[in-house]
Amino acid sequence: MKEKPAAMDSSPNITSLISDFITLLQTSGKSREVFEHVGPSHSEEDMFSYLWSLQEAHQSLTPTPVSAKKSQDIAESWLERGEKELFQGNLEEALESYSLSILFAPHPPLPGGPGGSDVDRLDCPDRNNNFDILIADEGKEEGRRRTYRDFDLLARGYGGRSAVLFEAGHYRKCILDIDAASNYSADESHREPLAERRAKCLARLKAEEENGKIPAKKKLAKLSDSAGSEAPELPDPHPAIPALGKVVRMAFAPSQGRYLIAGRDIGPGETVCVEKSYCSALHAQHLLTHCCVCLLRSLTPLPCPFCTAVIFCSEACRTEGLAGCHWQECNILPTLVNLDMGANSLLAYRIITHTSYATLKDLLLVLKSEECTKPPETIGFDEDGRYISSSYRPVYHLVTNRKQRPPTDLLRRCIQAFVITKLLLESGRYFVKDDSGAFDPTLDDIVLVGSALVHHMMNLLCNAYAIGELQVDVSDSRQSRMEARGGGVFVASSLLNHSCNPSIAAFSHGRTQVLRTVRHVPAGHALTYNYGSFYCTEDEDVRRAGLLKQYSFTCGCEACENGWYDSFRLSSELVLDCPKCSAMSSDQSRHSCECMAVKKRIERTAEDFDAIYLKILHRNASFHDLVMLIDVIKLMEKWVKLPSKDYFYAQELLKFYFDTKGSRVYV
Repeated sequence: MKEKPAAMDSSPNITSLISDFITLLQTSGKSREVFEHVGPSHSEEDMFSYLWSLQEAHQSLTPTPVSAKKSQDIAESWLERGEKELFQGNLEEALESYSLSILFAPHPPLPGGPGGSDVDRLDCPDRNNNFDILIADEGKEEGRRRTYRDFDLLARGYGGRSAVLFEAGHYRKCILDIDAASNYSADESHREPLAERRAKCLARLKAEEENGKIPAKKKLAKLSDSAGSEAPELPDPHPAIPALGKVVRMAFAPSQGRYLIAGRDIGPGETVCVEKSYCSALHAQHLLTHCCVCLLRSLTPLPCPFCTAVIFCSEACRTEGLAGCHWQECNILPTLVNLDMGANSLLAYRIITHTSYATLKDLLLVLKSEECTKPPETIGFDEDGRYISSSYRPVYHLVTNRKQRPPTDLLRRCIQAFVITKLLLESGRYFVKDDSGAFDPTLDDIVLVGSALVHHMMNLLCNAYAIGELQVDVSDSRQSRMEARGGGVFVASSLLNHSCNPSIAAFSHGRTQVLRTVRHVPAGHALTYNYGSFYCTEDEDVRRAGLLKQYSFTCGCEACENGWYDSFRLSSELVLDCPKCSAMSSDQSRHSCECMAVKKRIERTAEDFDAIYLKILHRNASFHDLVMLIDVIKLMEKWVKLPSKDYFYAQELLKFYFDTKGSRVYV
């Protein structure tokens, strides 16, 4: 999208607020006093309540509200631009302009209140793909018109976008926009061309069903939603940690904390975890390109009826968002985005609002008691001995490393929590009673929530996972890349310890994360994930320094201990590591060893890597190609001295194969 939410607002960001706060502290002579109350020896409650008691904090850290209201003038300007771009044949630009006109156009409330939805679409989540439903809808046109007749600007936006979709060959989406345009239009003269376009769409859809889909024009390849298959079913789930497979066990050591090990030998490519996030959130720069509920890119977004800060990909997601996560943030999200507090600020906000005040109040004292009384290996498990991804208990108990954080860092987390608490109060939608009536929170209520936010601003730094999307470059396929679109809280996945040579990779399917092995893991050995940089991208000193700063440990993995970075950079061919050869006295004997045949087999497979990459990219890789990659990884682990560039490339190809099964988009 061409417009960032609240990006044009000049209100101060968090850096400016902190600067003002420091100035006030210096003026009042309280700088030293602050650090006497903020530090590793103080509890989260003590630190937050002290900050909340400071007049200087309220004076300087109260954010200026930022509005993202509908605007008829802005909507009309985008509509005019869309018309011009459509006339010039610039379909991609026209599509964005019309979508922005829909976003900014005044919008009626949806039936049923904030969590309601257009009744024609609510029960039809598969309208985009179900031809029978679209045909049946043709006879309901009068019913569709019954609702709104005085939102003509919104209708013109949908009508213009339907013209772009028709030209691009997206006939199902075109029909949905035609229906919306007819529903919102008060001008009878607009309906006739829309009805003609709808009839043409139905005719072409019928022809496609009978004769096969007509290939899309190459120049329109980029006009698509995020694509991706459903996350796989987890075979044989763990009885106590259902997001993990039964092949995984949890272990504990004082020096490592909790970590996951293989219960049996696990080969490359096996699925060991399928986990839906406790909550998730988009990064700010993607709020107008991706659905704020499912985090997938939308070609034809639906607007929030009240703000211009987010989009939805479907009626189902709009219903879910307005009944939950977005309704909680709708009136303060522009302010939160404008503050620019980092990727975890919105995620922390969503943890708190997803949990609800009533749940937080009931649980927080219990959870704090568990920290002190329960054995560390049982923290996060409920009364039935289960570690549940949808429960707040394991989310709260994710490690914070508070004791290792310097006072300056702790003060920053407290300030972020202070500002978010201000926004929770401003929203008027968090402190509510069971009957949904808002109430004025007491100081104890505020400290309870604020200290929980301090806690999560710390544990997200150590535990938030990126939610990625594969960017497939249609003009240069070799430039395809994985990019983060948001973040999520995955408590079972967070049990993994780190390695710069990890055995596990994560794959995003919207809000669900799938963990798969990328190398052989013997029974009893740790399953590991990479928290920072891989051994081939930075030397061990840089990697260790980054991990120590953020996660408070010094990495002792094989890549760090054995200087793999330099070896990887210097290696240009396979170096065998055969136990038989090392015991042989003559070169002739070594040449007759079976490892030489293995080396030739690996080299033949490596010659096909580029061809396999292109087959994966174009989604015509076979099961045989997958087996070939898995076999060559196993062979190299047994016979080749690591690190090896071919070994790393084989792992990357295996990951790329599974990336193409997850969230992806054509750019």
